[in-house]
Amino acid sequence: MVHGLSGADESGETRARLIGALVDFLSVQDFVTDRDQCAQFIGFAAEFLKVEITYRRQNPRADMLSFLRDLLKYEKGVDALISAVHAIAGRECADEVPRIAEAAQSHETVAGASPEFGDRAVRDIHRLFADVGRVDDGRLHALLNHELGVDVPYGRSPAQRFDDLCGVNAQADGLPPALVLVEIIAFLERPALADALRAWSDAWADEVGVEAVRALDERRRAIVALPKADPEVARCLVVMVEPADDSSADIYVRHWVNPAPGYWEPVAGEVRPTTLDQLAGEVEHAIGRGKEHWAGLPVKTGEPAVQVEFVLPFTLLNHDMARLEMGTWSGDPLPISLHYHVHLRSLERMRAAQRDGYLPLWRERWTQLRNAGVAESYRWHGEEGERLDRWRAKLIANPGLTAVILDVPALPGQGLEALVTAIAQGVGLAAWDRRTGSPDLSGEVLTLLLAHHPAQIPSKVSELRRKAEGMDSDNWSLGKHLALLWDDPNRLIDCEELTA
Repeated sequence: MVHGLSGADESGETRARLIGALVDFLSVQDFVTDRDQCAQFIGFAAEFLKVEITYRRQNPRADMLSFLRDLLKYEKGVDALISAVHAIAGRECADEVPRIAEAAQSHETVAGASPEFGDRAVRDIHRLFADVGRVDDGRLHALLNHELGVDVPYGRSPAQRFDDLCGVNAQADGLPPALVLVEIIAFLERPALADALRAWSDAWADEVGVEAVRALDERRRAIVALPKADPEVARCLVVMVEPADDSSADIYVRHWVNPAPGYWEPVAGEVRPTTLDQLAGEVEHAIGRGKEHWAGLPVKTGEPAVQVEFVLPFTLLNHDMARLEMGTWSGDPLPISLHYHVHLRSLERMRAAQRDGYLPLWRERWTQLRNAGVAESYRWHGEEGERLDRWRAKLIANPGLTAVILDVPALPGQGLEALVTAIAQGVGLAAWDRRTGSPDLSGEVLTLLLAHHPAQIPSKVSELRRKAEGMDSDNWSLGKHLALLWDDPNRLIDCEELTA
């Protein structure tokens, strides 16, 4: 027996309230809308009670109404239901059943209780959500994050998301986050159902008043104006590293996870102090958080590989980020670049772009790179007599120069000053061999790499890195020492100073 509710001895009014609430909850679950899974679900509950229950195969609501009326005739009907939900959908979903049962017994509002919405409104929206098709969860998550700034989990039904968001404070415009969810799903759904969902929102706004009606109209216009999916935006982890300003060896690390491909909506993680020697552990921690997001989404055909990007100050751009070792706990650690595309980005430029107006120049040169279909590379040889002022002048005079190759590492007095100059002039693509005294062949290989179509360069670099791990000769192992600056101005993060 669950919390005093046996399933058989409650009053007719309580029983009807319980069945109605459970029908709302169950009829929107994937294991009910999928007929094969639903047959297993009903069969498991019947097996628990050692009885036969017929699966009528009509529609989810009618099927659940018939099933529950049969199930709750038995003393342990609710217990059977919890066990069946747990078996097919997991503990989190099963925990909703006793909550609904308690609410039904105590005359409280059932699933989705919220001061913003009455019982009838909640039942109506759950009924409408039962007709929602299979929404692209990655796109839904990205739109929710964009509109609400709330990190919501994957793998939830629309009704579950609604119930979750009922507990979140209203937006600055006064709209409840759960209502914004309804509007986003309406934006993604077919016209007939979209109209019904918007009518539900209109009814709420009309009841609240003219300010709510105005806010709802403005929010709808904003949702319709949201950008389309960009096929080049990948699932991504961005790791920002900043040295402490007290002359110690300490650094501060913060990360962002871009959960879904197609949309740049990075979710910020915490700031954590560490040292460069311990950076790999912090990156592995951040990757674990990324996996929590990425695991909820299937990988689509043609989707870009997962990327790990390091936002670094100039002083760390030559640090070996691509070969940070993951899995040290296993005794068989592997470089991060064997699993992910690894890029470098400029911390100083990202801050200056948002603060001091460098963004237009950066975007202009990046757009030139993408539109041209091939990079026009500018090479810094690091030779005696090579002048930085002439290097800068040529960059300024020729906006078609969209990539930089360094024949020397990005270290002070070698290639760093040229790289910093190129970054200040908006160049977003650069490559170099991190080694001092690198083989002459390195520059030629980098030239060939950057001659590929820009969209192919990250994968070509990753391919070279993977091949190099199996080579012993330094002459042919550039991939072990290759640094790639891939700094997209359309994918910014809010990189405030961590040491301030």
